[in-house]
Amino acid sequence: MSTSTRAAAFSDLPIAGVGRRLAALLYDLLILAGLIMVYGFVAIPVASVFGKLNCQPETLDYSPCVGGPLFQLGAVAVIAGYFFWSWRAAGQTVGMRAWRLMLANPDGIRLTWGQCLLRATAAPLSITCLGLGYFLAWARADKASWQDLFSKSQVRLLPKKKQ
Repeated sequence: MSTSTRAAAFSDLPIAGVGRRLAALLYDLLILAGLIMVYGFVAIPVASVFGKLNCQPETLDYSPCVGGPLFQLGAVAVIAGYFFWSWRAAGQTVGMRAWRLMLANPDGIRLTWGQCLLRATAAPLSITCLGLGYFLAWARADKASWQDLFSKSQVRLLPKKKQ
């Protein structure tokens, strides 16, 4: 499929609404909770063995491990890795796939690493500001949230599969 054909096919899809995006985000939060649990399951014993994070397993106090900067940096890397890999590989996270959403450039091409970084930076800001970045999407005709605007990307609604 040529670039112009792909761009036309992608631009023909309706832009996804905020409700679907938030529902997909809730699905992704469940996936992320599981990934963070697996990360903690691996990271805390490793940190205890090597003692790099000041963990003291004999007192059963793992708060230095979880509160330590290395552990938190690793958790951020796990979260960012999930989104970056999903956006670059298929243009969809698990939650987006469940809600039939596709993320791409306006021309229908998957995001670059730079766009993924911009989007991953803007999304938490959008939520942290009491969801203002998402509320903006309700007010705009093109339904663009902060992360869409910053990364110059679009979230489109895919058609239902015919059975």
